[in-house]
Amino acid sequence: MVKLILFDIDGTLMEESPTHTAAFDYVCKEIYGVDTDIESFPRHGMTDTGIMYGLLKKQGIQEVEIKAKLDIAFQALIGYVSTNLQPADYKLLDNVKNMLDAVKVNGYISGILTGNLQPIAEIRLQHAGIEEYFLTGGYGSDSIIRSKLVDYAIQRYGKNINRSEIYLIGDTPLDIKAAREASTRAVGIATGVYPITDLNGADLTLKNFKDINKLIDFLKN
Repeated sequence: MVKLILFDIDGTLMEESPTHTAAFDYVCKEIYGVDTDIESFPRHGMTDTGIMYGLLKKQGIQEVEIKAKLDIAFQALIGYVSTNLQPADYKLLDNVKNMLDAVKVNGYISGILTGNLQPIAEIRLQHAGIEEYFLTGGYGSDSIIRSKLVDYAIQRYGKNINRSEIYLIGDTPLDIKAAREASTRAVGIATGVYPITDLNGADLTLKNFKDINKLIDFLKN
């Protein structure tokens, strides 16, 4: 039976991207003309679309204006990251490649489920040298709602799959919430900003990817 393992990027596979983070304040100023402070915004686990709306609404920008300029804003966001990309933007967390190899060797399909816009996710995965592991994905450019990204990942995979055989792996409570809303399994990993106690709603919690056997044993059951 096919099992699909969907990985978050920031705080799960990689450290958070400084350039991607800084790009939001740049785009909000350039496209919408307002000063924002991404560092003080509770963004972890949100989609890029959700972050953009949240930052701008906080500054009094109306939803109709946000939506009207969103495509231009996203192109500016992608351009900023592409132009200013640095090694810190695609730094893998400990043991990620070994974990991805173990998932592949055991016959499972890996995919991405991230709040990053698809082009930003792809350029980071390519520079990190792990893009070949992932056969499908759902991205922040697909929907503002994280759980809906599962639908896009399934569509891109192109084959029928039981949602009980889909596993979302992420480092925030919003990843776990998305898994519940999408009727998939949830794995919480405490490699981001949240302690493991905040991830107790998951079916499995891990401190990091060093315990590969614990993850693989869980996927087998």
